[in-house]
Amino acid sequence: MSERLPENIVICLDTSRSMYRTDYQPNRLICSIEAVKKLISERFADDLSSFFAIVAFSDKPKQILEFTDIKDNLFQSLSSLTMGGESAMGDALGFSIKLLISELRKIAAKAPRILIISDGNYSKSSIDPLKMARLAQGLNIKIDSFRLGETSTQNILKRISDLTGGKYYYNNDAQTLYQSAHDLAISNIKTYGNTRQSLIENPGFLRKIAADLLRVQDLTKDQEQRLLQIRGLADYKKCSICFSDTNPFTKSSFYVSGRYCPNCQTPFHIHCLNSWAESQKDNKMRSAGTVRCPHCFYLLKIPTEVTQAQKLTSLVKPRIRMPSSSKTPERSEAETLKFKDLDTDGIFSSCPVCNFIFEEGQKIIRCSNCQTLYHEQCFQELKDSRCKNCGVNIEIT
Repeated sequence: MSERLPENIVICLDTSRSMYRTDYQPNRLICSIEAVKKLISERFADDLSSFFAIVAFSDKPKQILEFTDIKDNLFQSLSSLTMGGESAMGDALGFSIKLLISELRKIAAKAPRILIISDGNYSKSSIDPLKMARLAQGLNIKIDSFRLGETSTQNILKRISDLTGGKYYYNNDAQTLYQSAHDLAISNIKTYGNTRQSLIENPGFLRKIAADLLRVQDLTKDQEQRLLQIRGLADYKKCSICFSDTNPFTKSSFYVSGRYCPNCQTPFHIHCLNSWAESQKDNKMRSAGTVRCPHCFYLLKIPTEVTQAQKLTSLVKPRIRMPSSSKTPERSEAETLKFKDLDTDGIFSSCPVCNFIFEEGQKIIRCSNCQTLYHEQCFQELKDSRCKNCGVNIEIT
């Protein structure tokens, strides 16, 4: 029996009004839903380790169901879909990539994959789908596509699949659509030389997908309540490594240098977490400036203010005083950018206020001191216009 490659598959389903057409009986959307059900049933028949999530998109993308292997929940969510609006295909791909990045941060992550089902038409006001395909290509996320309706000279779905190494299926009736579902269901047979693991071990890739730690002020009310319940009020702002509120390196309070894992909300001092990372002797992680949460193994990004400083070798070493010339400035100018101005790191990054990626058409603010990027509307929410990364006052000139 062939060995199967476990996959996390986002079903990205077009629910715009063009899916109401009846060239596929009874209409395109119902046929697509039946094809997805066939794909899920046949995949689970041979492989119980794959998971599916469902994203529907019309005027904007919406997550219908998070990753699961419960077939009844998947079928119920698919049957609840309705049609209407235009097709924000690029936004939907960006949203699907964001879901997969969150899964890639977990230990023993499954191979990422997106299946987009559409007629290939998309709203010109949405993000360019090819730009999102290039982002997926950099993350080694394959985008498969089921094309419905007549072909066009542009054939955006084929270009997306070709760019990411995914499979493109053109379906001119319901029967070919169901055959495509069958072919994709059995396509995850392991082959020699799979490159996913080598990519995940690449330091540059690790840095791009690692999650930012949360500050005290970043916690939502629900996250605060969870912490109070799990750890008790006394432990709410105590590092789980040194078991103290006071940072043993900087002598600052937890409110200044404390952070939380965004996945399990475990508290750490950033210097304690970095010291723990150094003790793990993982050269790939260390060179990437990343670490796995000691509690839930979620992939985390160590803040640049720690990774760029002299590395700690022991928590008991005295604090090293830096020359006054190297102190963080009180103020810094803000730069206004457009999405097309971003480099590769900028495209892969997310806003530290809302944690969403940057998209075409959005105005972006960059801190000149530490290069942190913000959505314009998120920048306006910063208290005293202070950068969440380096703490300087950012002035728009």
